Amino acid sequence: MNPGIPYVGGIPGGMRDGRQIVINGTVPHHEHSFSINLQTGPNINPRSNTALHFNPRLNDNCVVRNSYQHHSWGGEERGGYQPFQRGMPFEITILCQHHHYKISVNGRHFCDFRHRVEKHHVNTLTIEGGVQIHSIRFDGAHSHAHGAAMPTPPPPAGAYNPSGGYPAGGYPGGAPQPIYNPPVPFTTAISGGIFPGKMIFISGVPNPNAERFTINLMCGPYDGSDIALHCDVRLRVGGDFNVVLRNSCQGGGWGAEERHSPYFPFMPNANFDMIIMAEQHQFKIAVNNQHLLEFRHQTVFSH
Repeated sequence: MNPGIPYVGGIPGGMRDGRQIVINGTVPHHEHSFSINLQTGPNINPRSNTALHFNPRLNDNCVVRNSYQHHSWGGEERGGYQPFQRGMPFEITILCQHHHYKISVNGRHFCDFRHRVEKHHVNTLTIEGGVQIHSIRFDGAHSHAHGAAMPTPPPPAGAYNPSGGYPAGGYPGGAPQPIYNPPVPFTTAISGGIFPGKMIFISGVPNPNAERFTINLMCGPYDGSDIALHCDVRLRVGGDFNVVLRNSCQGGGWGAEERHSPYFPFMPNANFDMIIMAEQHQFKIAVNNQHLLEFRHQTVFSH
């Protein structure tokens, strides 16, 4: 709701067939141009590869569509009417389909734009220029609404699938009801403790200017308690960018840090769904239904 401009935010789950982005806003009376971009990264200058550049130009009475790859713009598309008026609210809907993006304005189909950049590479929405945005919403393809705190239904008890994460399903084994929108920092007891097969589900959204957030599985609720899993997500901490640091702490002493992971699934403003699964000798972590990493137990398991 009412994001600042320029806006840069992650697209929860990325773009796929059926994903829909709905943007409500107004062009102020003194402005004449703005752009909405679906990008493969968060950079504006220099710009990341851009699958769709949607650029209303009121002074030119046109809406330019284009793509941007390898520091070069593609061929412009300008056909169609001019649906935007200064001072008047608008609603833009971008629907991802198999061969193209289908774009409507104020409930009326405006244009199609064929994919020039593979849609599964798109992970960022940016909005720039002379516009006031009232709301952004992500629909379809099992997406959360932007900024929603409701988690996706977690999987049933069963085997962890390291190639693809977990199947969909309900809470396993009569687990307690989920806790919605807890204050942060948040500390709570783990019902039943940790044992092989136990799974913990965490759904959240990093703040727009988040530098890091941390999840700890601890042997007690107090400072100085042993920590079996310290998962420190660093989006921007000093020289660390896009690192998931793992460690453990026993008797006040930290172990050896682990930093490598095959990908980094977290972005400011983008929903994530994390599953931590305990096994006999390690924890396994999946994010957005895809395996991310393992961390071997360093503390006594039953604690």
